[in-house]
Amino acid sequence: MTPWRIAIDGPSGSGKSTLAAALAHRLGVRHLDTGAMYRAVALACLDAGVDPADEEACTDVAQDVELRFDGSRLLLDGTDVTERLRTPEVNEAVSPVSAHRGVREALVPQQRAALEHGGVAEGRDIGSVVIPDADLKVWLTADEDERVKRRAEQLGLDPDDPVVESDVRRRDQKDAARTVTPMAPVEDAWELDTTGMDAEEVVDEIVDRLGGRDVVAVRGWRQLPRVAIVGRPNVGKSTLVNRILGRRVAIVEEQPGVTRDRTEHRAEWLGREFVLIDTGGWEHAAEGMDAAIVASAEAAIADADLVIFVTDITVGVLEDDERYAKLLRRAGVDVVLVGNKADAERHELGAAELWRLGLGEPYPISARHGRGVGDLLDVVFEGLGDWEVAAAPARVPRVALVGKPNVGKSSLFNRLLGEDRSIVDAVPHTTRDAVDTLVEIDGRAWEFVDTAGMRRKYRTGEDVELYSVDRTRLAIESADLVLFLIDGGDEVSEQDQRLAALLRDAGRGLVLVINKWDTVDTERRFDLERELDRLLGFAAWAPRINISALTGRGTRRVLPTLVRVWEEYLRRIPTSDLNRFLREAIDHNPPPLQGGRTVRVRYLTQAETAPPKFIAFANREIPAAWRRWLERRIRETWGFEGVPIAVEQRRGGRRSDD
Repeated sequence: MTPWRIAIDGPSGSGKSTLAAALAHRLGVRHLDTGAMYRAVALACLDAGVDPADEEACTDVAQDVELRFDGSRLLLDGTDVTERLRTPEVNEAVSPVSAHRGVREALVPQQRAALEHGGVAEGRDIGSVVIPDADLKVWLTADEDERVKRRAEQLGLDPDDPVVESDVRRRDQKDAARTVTPMAPVEDAWELDTTGMDAEEVVDEIVDRLGGRDVVAVRGWRQLPRVAIVGRPNVGKSTLVNRILGRRVAIVEEQPGVTRDRTEHRAEWLGREFVLIDTGGWEHAAEGMDAAIVASAEAAIADADLVIFVTDITVGVLEDDERYAKLLRRAGVDVVLVGNKADAERHELGAAELWRLGLGEPYPISARHGRGVGDLLDVVFEGLGDWEVAAAPARVPRVALVGKPNVGKSSLFNRLLGEDRSIVDAVPHTTRDAVDTLVEIDGRAWEFVDTAGMRRKYRTGEDVELYSVDRTRLAIESADLVLFLIDGGDEVSEQDQRLAALLRDAGRGLVLVINKWDTVDTERRFDLERELDRLLGFAAWAPRINISALTGRGTRRVLPTLVRVWEEYLRRIPTSDLNRFLREAIDHNPPPLQGGRTVRVRYLTQAETAPPKFIAFANREIPAAWRRWLERRIRETWGFEGVPIAVEQRRGGRRSDD
């Protein structure tokens, strides 16, 4: 289910901005501050020397700028301008700039894009132009005395101050005089009189209007319906997973047994979301690693709301199919029976034999070519019925576990989850795919990815191995945080070095985990410290944990460390604090001359989080050594444990400085 999109409008002083922010927080969706967007355009016009009354010039500026929210911060062409939006100059310019029709039309595409995945927005044109198909449109009203009181609170003035009442009436008169887009509720808006109500009461009213469904955001993913794809080896389960998701996430090979772990993926069909679970092949009387694969598949069945049972229509019903069907009937779970590899119409005749499995009507499909897959998903959602699904968290940290083969990634992964999700075996390369798992631990949502190990060299024809390496690389690049596992008992290897290089280039939050610490003696510890200094000299800021995934020693420290690093990963430093810091830094150690000329660093701002990036404005090129020194001072001042930071430069200064 797509999170709510809600449009809020109303006259001045009705509490639109306050209510929109509070409602967005309650629902766990984005609050789109449209007023800040118009202020940013007004700021861009001022910076460009454009007259705010010049509609054509202001429209050109609005069409050229890129606005993006990072949490509550607004980035204008990649630069955080949040602190500059409330200056007197912007306050004076925003009214004429926002009145230009061309400016409003230029911002509509960016506003719609920001609300694509849900959100609450307030302001003029929201319900009529920006999101006319909003799930709910609210027209807030209140009597004049209430609106004067709220306006006074917003301005920090006494409600009895005649300036406040005059301001509200002036705004009402201006709204009434509009001819192009008059201030009035749209036809399908719900009018809510908020006189005498506080913000929490109004939010309660709106939530009730949505159907009484309050939202606990952290549980959103776990509340999605779960659909497991099961069957014996090599019937095309992973091909079907890739077909449904529309991208290659599961390894597909002709040889059986390629998929070993069960993997979870967030999927969508016709606007309805669900969790799709891929499993390893089920075999009767399996032993060793195969038995663990079977146990994992059976655990997926127990955790599923519906099971897609895949058979090979070209070979008919085999003995293992009958055994699996019996297991499914005993499990009491809803099952949709599929006859895969019906690549041509003539193959569909083989579906008649599948009736003998006693699982209802079989559906012939071709996962490889897509034949019948859409109809299958329609049947799946008929079986699931109506689901009340909470909105997912706006952002859930994605954590990749990486390391060379047999370093203990899957053992740690299972320790963290408290269940055997990844297959663990002494044979290297047991994990071949990246195993995605959506999970909640101690009330906090995470997405963990257990990756395949990277072998030193690839042998010709090992396509599965090569794809595993590609998936590991992709998992690192798409992660927020990385747990980098190293075998404390072994000498740091070429594979460790290659992974360290990938991590350095990816720029992700990093926690170093030394596994098998119980096998490390005193002499080895001395050598290990020297090896780690060489391997991770670029990431001296990464916290380190010594553990034994096998016994559980030290593993309790992993999650708290991840929480700390995640908070640092999202940390933002106010621009005012940064520029006080910059002045003190320059007083302590001014930049060296460049070509005999003075380098003046005038302004420092944080442009991005996740990971943090800072922009320094100077009149000429800042020496690289001084910029690295500034990065170290930032880290010394604010920490940023486990997080890479970067200071980039933009030229900006008076021409007389050059």
